Amino acid sequence: KDLVLASFETADRSDLGTEMGTWSSNSLDSSQGTTMEIIPMYYGVPGKKAADNHVVKITYDVATTGAALNGFFIMLNNLDLTPYKNMSMMIKGDEDNGFTTKFKITLTNSRGQRSSYVLKGITGDWQLVSIPMQGFRASGTMRDMGNMLEMDITFDDMTVDNKKGILYIDEIKLSTD
Repeated sequence: KDLVLASFETADRSDLGTEMGTWSSNSLDSSQGTTMEIIPMYYGVPGKKAADNHVVKITYDVATTGAALNGFFIMLNNLDLTPYKNMSMMIKGDEDNGFTTKFKITLTNSRGQRSSYVLKGITGDWQLVSIPMQGFRASGTMRDMGNMLEMDITFDDMTVDNKKGILYIDEIKLSTD
């Protein structure tokens, strides 16, 4: 069974009813940061009319002189991710404004343990990407996928290959198969 985390059809809330937003590791450094905007965009989603589909537009900038780290979050409210085998999303980069082909997805549990997965291969075309949850279990110190607090899409100057850009994301979901 699939669990949709964010379809971006419910304004500024996730499909879990939780908060979504952006963050920066250094709020005093205005030369870096992330913004999000829910916008209408149709790309051939089966069963949806064009006017009914929204995506999140994430504009990021880690082109600063010092270390830069920022991103987009979805609060998970102690969600148990143990039964899920994959996380998937639709994603594309903005060819006019540039984009990174790789970034981190980080999960944080209620004990403050974090685990990240570097998603690679982003292109200027819509594609469905699937991330094995085992990839999170294999990295970092986290072994317990129960009581998850937050999922982050993280842009940092050491991981991204384009320090400023725009990504479009839709239909972030978890699946048991």
